Amino acid sequence: MRKKIRKETRSCWECKRRKIRCIFASPQAETCISCERRRTPCVNQDLPEDLAPATVGNRHLSARIARVEDVMRDLLAGDRVGATRRFQGEPQRDVPTPQASIESVGESTSISTHFTPDSQGASNYGDLETRALHHLFAAFPRENDANILLDASSKSALYTYLVYTQPHSNLTQEMLAAPYHLARPSGHNIHPVNLARLMLIFAITLQSPCGEDVPGLSEPTNVLMGRLVTAATTWVTTKEEMHGTIECLVCIILEAVFKTNSGNLRQAWAVYRRAMTVAQMMGLHRSPIPPLKRIDPNSVADPGFMWFRIVYMDRYLSLLLGFPQGTVDKSMGAPSVSQYEPPLGKFERQLTVIASRILERNENVFDTTEIATTQALDAELLRVSRSMPASFWRPVSFLGVTPGSPKYLLETVRLGAQVYYYGLLIQAHLPYMMHGIKENTDQGYSQITCVNASREIMMRFIAHRIFNPMSSCSRPVDFFALLAAMTLLLAHLDAHHHQETTNFLAHQRLSDLAMLDQALERMDVISSMNRDVTTEQSATLIRRLLEVEADAAEGSTYTATSVGEDDDDEQREMNTGDEEVRLHIPYLGIIKIARQGPIWRVPSFEVATVRQYRSSYMLTPQTNRPCPALDSSFAALPIHSQANVQQRVGQVDRMPQGATFSSANAQRSGHDGQPMMQCPNSYQDFNLHTNAELPSIAVGIDDWALQGVDTAFFDALMRGTPGVNDAELER
Repeated sequence: MRKKIRKETRSCWECKRRKIRCIFASPQAETCISCERRRTPCVNQDLPEDLAPATVGNRHLSARIARVEDVMRDLLAGDRVGATRRFQGEPQRDVPTPQASIESVGESTSISTHFTPDSQGASNYGDLETRALHHLFAAFPRENDANILLDASSKSALYTYLVYTQPHSNLTQEMLAAPYHLARPSGHNIHPVNLARLMLIFAITLQSPCGEDVPGLSEPTNVLMGRLVTAATTWVTTKEEMHGTIECLVCIILEAVFKTNSGNLRQAWAVYRRAMTVAQMMGLHRSPIPPLKRIDPNSVADPGFMWFRIVYMDRYLSLLLGFPQGTVDKSMGAPSVSQYEPPLGKFERQLTVIASRILERNENVFDTTEIATTQALDAELLRVSRSMPASFWRPVSFLGVTPGSPKYLLETVRLGAQVYYYGLLIQAHLPYMMHGIKENTDQGYSQITCVNASREIMMRFIAHRIFNPMSSCSRPVDFFALLAAMTLLLAHLDAHHHQETTNFLAHQRLSDLAMLDQALERMDVISSMNRDVTTEQSATLIRRLLEVEADAAEGSTYTATSVGEDDDDEQREMNTGDEEVRLHIPYLGIIKIARQGPIWRVPSFEVATVRQYRSSYMLTPQTNRPCPALDSSFAALPIHSQANVQQRVGQVDRMPQGATFSSANAQRSGHDGQPMMQCPNSYQDFNLHTNAELPSIAVGIDDWALQGVDTAFFDALMRGTPGVNDAELER
């Protein structure tokens, strides 16, 4: 029976199941944007759900798979001669050529996703490498597409290999401009690891890391990327039997690069942690490094530098996501290790050591004596900054630079290193920026340091994104820009609260707001050009905080507290006539930012009853109530979760008293297009997920836009929050 829907309304079953808004790119489009992004069948709700065309669209798939299996079986039935010798003394074998496999695939563009290690075609092959080649070739692009990608990928391959596998001494204009050609794969001399590495390079190229598209392909880039990465990860990077060579470790790093460029930071963190495990099993963390296996004896990948790069990215992402570091190794900063590195190489190694110390501090229970550690970190960062030549600190400039050129890469690398430095400054001082810790006499210094570092990050983000809004190679910089914007706005919000003291940010407020407005313009361009949900959600969060800051500038004050789910229900009854703005985040408690109330911290009574948490940030006008012995405008109850998992997705909106519901505003503010209900004279409750619908811990940006980066930010911000004891609350 057909379902009746409103006239001129188009909505598919998949979007209804995900509880998101169903949006079509044009009136003529047959597939909505969400289904196209996820490559799922788009079935309109005027059709019964059980008539989904998934089976119809694949009705010829089994026949195509059978033809491919027959061709592969015939190829492998012949004499095995002329195969490549991978390691000395290893037997040789024939494998199918890419052309044969590509031709046998025919019209299928996603056939590799239907092969599994236990499929009927693969079960006849006793050799893992032969089976891996079978599936990798089945996923390989068509011959014309492969030729296009071979030409287009030479620059991406060279840049990626130099940045991730070789010391900075090789990262020069001459090396970057040198001719580099990818070898054309052949069934007679290819190892599955090398084929997977080529496929991952193809996928990274299709991401347009330098903002350059690859025209002329016969299938959509997202379909091709997905098939290439799925095959390479299924049959090489996640296969323990394939591990143990330098080339396979390079493949795992390439997988992590792809995840990072996609904005899937949680998945990238997990892949880098896998790379760290494999590298440790190979002994890359030791000194001296033991003998290593290489598939290609001419490989120039530097194992020592690869270990440093893995640790560098592990700590980089751990700071952004609030995760613990994978190793406390600090040997990469030793002078004996970095003596042959140029200044930029030494700079990155020193930052990696400092990042380790910040992560160690964050793992410990907060203590007011911790300020000494923070002061030592600040002094070390200052020392490292002075070790760099003055030319390094020149403003980033892309004037006269061509996207994808060697100069563009070098300038982007310099920008990334500067942003990381300023990001570490924020991470070091954030716990002391807004909390009245009596033992901390340097709160003003911490706040100024955070504000100035935030401005430096925002200026670099704007400069890069004005020049190249399409680039995917600086995703972590985009996330650091979000943290910088939140830091800057919260600092101004805190300054408005202390009316009895001089507001040292007052003269910079308008220029800061103008800078944030310019950053929002770039975020809007990025989200519209790339359909980037992460940038869209970041812009939404910043706009809501801007509204709060503007209201505070008119005289309103705001507080921050945190409650459990049950406490939140009580607050709803108490504040029925109040306005509230909430950010709902899975897994954690509720943070409230309240108007006209002092800052206070509520002890976590809910821990005793092990309550399940939802998390949100709230803006609530409240009546004044006494608060003993607190010095700052921002104090908050620490956030707890049943599993102590730090995973949040941010959404925020605000509804002034007396305002009316606006469907346009609701649609604009929704998560993945889902409208947000707005009611006059009541709080906003934007619950992104019920407890039964919490996202997986490593979902991509399509289902978790901010990847928990906002979680780590607020956790760091509230580490030093003072509290109110039970006796004081009872009085």
